[in-house]
Amino acid sequence: MPRRPGAELKSVTPPHVAVAWVCGVVSAVVYGLTPTVAMLSYEMGLTPTMLVALRSLVGAVVILVFAWASGRIRHVRRRASLGLMLLCGPLFGFQVLCYFAAVQSTGAQVSVVVVHIYPVFVLFVVWLTTRRRPSPVLIALCLVMIAGIGLVGLAGPADVKLAGIGLAVASAVGYALYLVLGERWVREVGVVVSGGLVMVGATITASLVAVATTANMSFTWTGWASVVLQGAVMIPIGVGCAFYAIRRLGSVALSLLGLLEPIVGVYAARMLLDEQLLAPQWVGMIAILLACGVLPWATSTKRQAVSCLPADAASRSDTVPKVTTRSSDRHGTAER
Repeated sequence: MPRRPGAELKSVTPPHVAVAWVCGVVSAVVYGLTPTVAMLSYEMGLTPTMLVALRSLVGAVVILVFAWASGRIRHVRRRASLGLMLLCGPLFGFQVLCYFAAVQSTGAQVSVVVVHIYPVFVLFVVWLTTRRRPSPVLIALCLVMIAGIGLVGLAGPADVKLAGIGLAVASAVGYALYLVLGERWVREVGVVVSGGLVMVGATITASLVAVATTANMSFTWTGWASVVLQGAVMIPIGVGCAFYAIRRLGSVALSLLGLLEPIVGVYAARMLLDEQLLAPQWVGMIAILLACGVLPWATSTKRQAVSCLPADAASRSDTVPKVTTRSSDRHGTAER
């Protein structure tokens, strides 16, 4: 039988859904392991400022080389690129510095849980900029998260320092600002190039802090190996897998995978660092995670302008930019 016009065109088969789920899990695991890897790096002589500066530098080089080799960097808008590098980059560097300092101060378990309240601050920033009143459900979820932080921080042992809790909250605030302010620019530049530019800005910020604080440069060769592992492997894999998963699965599905990050972080710290949470802290952690899990549905059912995900990260604290505040994307542009 003769074919109809256009029948010779091959249909495009979407990637298998299972691959997207695997990528989402891999991304969550990488981000969840980040605070524990950071703690191990401190034992090798690295300080938080040097770790952030060096891993961001390595990550920037790897990502920008890939962007150049794949042709993504040839046609970028200068104004958007400068905004990402000079505004979002320092914001991202600030939040990662706070996050890693919190890990050093109060441990990996508490920090990885508390920093995941950043969706609350995303909603607050959007409310300030749009004057769109949040629903009672969103306010209730925010109060649950705040109560959970209180249990995690105040009910812990003596080594859980309030200063560390404050640093983790500051990291969440910085990450929220980074996500909201960078949304428009990342759409103009593209996720891969945006990631490299943000890493450049983070490198400059962390390097200035390291020079101002005369950070220690004498660390072991294993410290350098840790820097290369984080910058050249963990950051690109965490960001790339998260971006692939969000494009195939959507934000609600990936938000469930995002809950793996603090869970992986808590158990990794328990197994590798011998950190322990008390019973009230477990209650607080579960309250925070449940509120984060409900938040995407609360924003989508109310048709809010922003859908916040409990992620990346970056990542969260440490990964390449995944800047977005819409339900069609995830994790902003960065590494946590």
